[in-house]
Amino acid sequence: MRIFAGTLLAIVFASSSFSSARAAGGFKARGFFLPDGAVKVDEDRYRLPQPWEEAVKWYRATYPPAKFPRHTLRNQAGVRAMHIVNTAPGEWDGANLYETPRGEVRVFVMGKIEKVPEPSPPLPVPAKKAEQQRPRKSGNP
Repeated sequence: MRIFAGTLLAIVFASSSFSSARAAGGFKARGFFLPDGAVKVDEDRYRLPQPWEEAVKWYRATYPPAKFPRHTLRNQAGVRAMHIVNTAPGEWDGANLYETPRGEVRVFVMGKIEKVPEPSPPLPVPAKKAEQQRPRKSGNP
């Protein structure tokens, strides 16, 4: 019986260690979790069905502030917004969660910028030789 209880406890612990986003449902955009009901409105932009407070609470549970720092974005015309920084490896660099003046809550997922290999420095151009005057032919004055 102790083996069964120990196995059951290990299974419960392992399943609770999975991301809370998986438990909450939703889908991913560039590896960033979105809650159920999110609708794509543009490239990397999504409208969430929850009001602002519920969306913030959902993202606190999904991306703990200790691992994913947040910054409040400047208030522009009554828009509440925050930036979530991705410190873990993945496809997304950060995400902006914001509320529009109409009360819609949206997310903009920022993909990681792919580093383009720097081109090798250009080869040095050989210096031009100083122009030398050609000797005149003897028959022409």
